[in-house]
Amino acid sequence: MRLLAPCLVLLLATPGVTAPQGPPGTYSPARSRTLEKQLLGAVRAVGFEQVLDWRRQGQRIAHPPNVDVAVIELDAKGRPVAAANVLLSRDYPQGRGVPIEAKTLGTRAVRFTRWDLDRWNGKTGWADAGADADVVPGREGAALRFMAPYPASLFKILIAYGVLRQVDRGGLTLDTPYHFTNGKEERGERPLRGWLDPMITESNNGATEALVKWLHERGAMAKLNADLAELGLGTLQVNGTSPVTGRSWQPGSIHMTALDTARLFLLINGGPGTLWKTPRGRAVTAAELSDTSRTFLKKLLAEQGFAEGLSSTVVCGDPNARPGLPVAEPSRWLDGEGTATVGTNAFKRDTRPCNAAAQVEFLHKTGQTENYGSDAGIVRALPGHPPRHYVIAFLSNLGYRYYDAGVAGTANFQDEENGFPRVVTGIHFTQTIADLGRRVDEVMKQRSAP
Repeated sequence: MRLLAPCLVLLLATPGVTAPQGPPGTYSPARSRTLEKQLLGAVRAVGFEQVLDWRRQGQRIAHPPNVDVAVIELDAKGRPVAAANVLLSRDYPQGRGVPIEAKTLGTRAVRFTRWDLDRWNGKTGWADAGADADVVPGREGAALRFMAPYPASLFKILIAYGVLRQVDRGGLTLDTPYHFTNGKEERGERPLRGWLDPMITESNNGATEALVKWLHERGAMAKLNADLAELGLGTLQVNGTSPVTGRSWQPGSIHMTALDTARLFLLINGGPGTLWKTPRGRAVTAAELSDTSRTFLKKLLAEQGFAEGLSSTVVCGDPNARPGLPVAEPSRWLDGEGTATVGTNAFKRDTRPCNAAAQVEFLHKTGQTENYGSDAGIVRALPGHPPRHYVIAFLSNLGYRYYDAGVAGTANFQDEENGFPRVVTGIHFTQTIADLGRRVDEVMKQRSAP
């Protein structure tokens, strides 16, 4: 089960895109500047400010949502050649590009604060967060500030990374068995790969509980944040989870930001040479994961069943769906009529037309609760289609609380469940997110054109 979670031209012809400078695979600040302009245009174009809020009886969202999106452009071998990060919030209602350091592919220009739903909903002050709310200390003087949305089930990629790092350190394999007891409840025994697969491919919460507890039992959960910080990924944090049940996944305790998430997926993707350097000058390479672990994790990400968020394949043909990343739904989730059932989620739409039109593969993980929506992963062109290769990470507070006008038109406010009207649709994410995925992919396709 998942965690339930003004139009600008995009320069699609990209006549001003700067060609990569220097040897192949060299990161180009000039090329990154054009990518930032294009990403900013995409964020402005999709109409995030138009989404509707069920918690406001279907009125328009009270403020621009908090959106954090990053793209790292890769060459054919997986080396970064450009990067961009854009923030949208009530502080930056037209979006704001984030300065990115060429050597680290990171930023110290943003003061990220912990997500506080009361702050978002107006029950506490918007701009009065103290130093105790900082995700990473020491950035009080940063030029930008941003309250980082809870990542929802996207955080499971951090758990997978932590488990695979333990395997790579020796003494374990993916076939090492683990017997999981959730407090007093027996959950059975499986090899590690048997817990990892459902956690990633169908976002199974029980499997996640097992692996979180397994990390606690090995003393590795406490080290996970430190390991990520040593890579320069200090905003990726899993705090406050229960060593007894593996649960307690709370907003304000688990953190991810788009640029650090994108760099983690860059590492997972692999590539020759130095991918980036930490602020202390350490070279980060693909060797952080073994080839075996990388191959296994990438296979799981490729088979992740929720082709929604930045894509919309699972709701293919729904009149209220917008085209997203042109990806196919993995065949393991499809029945003979092309409809997808992922875990307990039956989408009831024929995905075959969208599968036939797929142009890219998306190795990704989604996350969604009522108040948060995220999607991040690796995009690469399918054979025979225009080349593009990039990493994209999207985090927001656009959970299933927020819908679009077309979906709202199907709502029956006289028939509610848990405060939400019943709707006749399988759409879970606002389709502004899928629209962003489509626009970014068009940009990246044009940037990669000969």
